[in-house]
Amino acid sequence: MPTIQWSNAQSLEYIPPGKLVTFTAMHQASYTQYVQIIDSGGKPISFYRLDGTQETFPISGSGVEVDFLQNGAGRFTMASGMQVQFGSSGPYIPQVSAGNPIEFLGDNKILGGGTLYATEDGTDNDFNDTSFVIQWYALAG
Repeated sequence: MPTIQWSNAQSLEYIPPGKLVTFTAMHQASYTQYVQIIDSGGKPISFYRLDGTQETFPISGSGVEVDFLQNGAGRFTMASGMQVQFGSSGPYIPQVSAGNPIEFLGDNKILGGGTLYATEDGTDNDFNDTSFVIQWYALAG
């Protein structure tokens, strides 16, 4: 496995524990891009692909054409202390830009929320190397 330059882990504490979380991850970069969700001990968690197959982070992908990372869409259940981390096979530690977490409301209740993350793995500062969208839902089913 190539050397992976990992960003600092980003807290997911804005997502309530026990909630269903879905994600999609896309790349547009020469270097291989990585995304992982880690638990409170720093260990990558397991998740389910959309077809129900269980996998374990990290997920990865490469290529300058926009495409999904391998296993770049799935779901997991949020637990306290989880964090997201971004990596690259390139020489630089990825810079991470994150939108402010949003909440979806209905009948004056919080029904869910989400955040967009974008990374820069080099020096051109285009922040289009990885995009990672995470959504959570107050109710499942």
